[in-house]
Amino acid sequence: MKKLFKNWMVLSTMVFVVLFIIGLKTTLAQPYSTFEGKVVDIRRGVIVVEGDKGEIFNFAVGRKTVYIPARLPGIGERVKVEYLFRRGRNVAYHVQVITSSKKK
Repeated sequence: MKKLFKNWMVLSTMVFVVLFIIGLKTTLAQPYSTFEGKVVDIRRGVIVVEGDKGEIFNFAVGRKTVYIPARLPGIGERVKVEYLFRRGRNVAYHVQVITSSKKK
């Protein structure tokens, strides 16, 4: 009886570990979403971007946000934001200023 219980515990522990690792890989492999538009407002910890179709997104920004080039975008500049939906809000991880390369 003790041997059966021991085997059952070992098997259930192994199944739990395998499922935990699979779940962890799935969680860590979330791809970034991207959004392009024009900056309409910058507040403490938030950049507001308006898309081409008129949709407005608020993005939380902070110490871990990477800006390309290494500066905050100005109001009216076009940006490409890579973000994840975390804890009920859009968290920006990369904010890239898009420069228009129109030749005259």
